[in-house]
Amino acid sequence: MTMNAEKGRVLGGPSQEVLDIGGDAQTDVIVTPIARPVPVQTSGRLEFAARCPKCRDWHRHIGLGEKDAPCGAHYLLQFKTKLKGAA
Repeated sequence: MTMNAEKGRVLGGPSQEVLDIGGDAQTDVIVTPIARPVPVQTSGRLEFAARCPKCRDWHRHIGLGEKDAPCGAHYLLQFKTKLKGAA
């Protein structure tokens, strides 16, 4: 029996086989949610509407990238990329 099998799982969450990148994985890793935009052509410019990952309401922005929504959410506004060779 291997040493890992004898010890068993310590945490009830994801696998313990996580690379150590120099910090506590529970507190140092910040994942920015992604919102997928829907282009909206107004009479004056092109805007992007997206459903907020926090409040689930629609917010409009004039550009792509990292955004701060009126509800206080912070997310990345980007289109879904298609992989080459994907059907």
